[in-house]
Amino acid sequence: MSNTITDLGIMNKSEISKFKISLIKSNLNENLKKILGQVGLNSYAKFNFKDVKIPDSKLALLAIEEANDIYTPILLKHCYRTFFWSAGIAISEGIKTDNELIFISSILHDSGLTDKHNSVCSSQCFANYGGDYAKDFVLNKGINMNKANLIKRAIDMHLYPDVDKKKFGNESYLLSKGAAIDVIGSHSFQLPNAFINKTQNEYSRINFKQDIIQSMETLNHKENTRADILFKMGFKKLANKNTLDTDF
Repeated sequence: MSNTITDLGIMNKSEISKFKISLIKSNLNENLKKILGQVGLNSYAKFNFKDVKIPDSKLALLAIEEANDIYTPILLKHCYRTFFWSAGIAISEGIKTDNELIFISSILHDSGLTDKHNSVCSSQCFANYGGDYAKDFVLNKGINMNKANLIKRAIDMHLYPDVDKKKFGNESYLLSKGAAIDVIGSHSFQLPNAFINKTQNEYSRINFKQDIIQSMETLNHKENTRADILFKMGFKKLANKNTLDTDF
């Protein structure tokens, strides 16, 4: 994974090649993990819906107010589910994380796709825009720069298929996994079925698949951004095959 992508998230030829390779490697790695789990050589911690708590801190409540203001109901529920999947992966893999940071990162990660902000898609990667937007938001609410940068980095990187948590931090790793679970269903086998069912009962995914595919098709994503490359590599097919829309 390159760490030299511009602040606008527009990749050069070398970065595009590395991004495509990472997509292939991530898919192979996911399949391997799934097989190892099926034959009993890999296991994940068990937990339930009540084990994941939405933080009630002042900053989290302010982020919820902001999310309620900018998102459609469909996209808002996606952001909540992303938090539960991200937090669930943390429990599943025994990863320590700051619950407030992963919640704020999750609830604000798609600000660049909202009607209020999606005009930026034609000039930069919406994920990078979302990272900057969230950073400015939390700094204005009094958070320290270190935590603001962790939130920004997590959102910046949430479209990457394979984030190195040792290099980029647990929050970045977890948000990328949580967002991918909700959009294409990857790694959902790491989460208990009852947990998935309860989360989706609380935060319905009705019409989400159609909505996210439409956003990828119609928002005129800047060429050579991650959204552009993902769409060209078959995003629609992956989203349509998401098992979360059929198996639970």
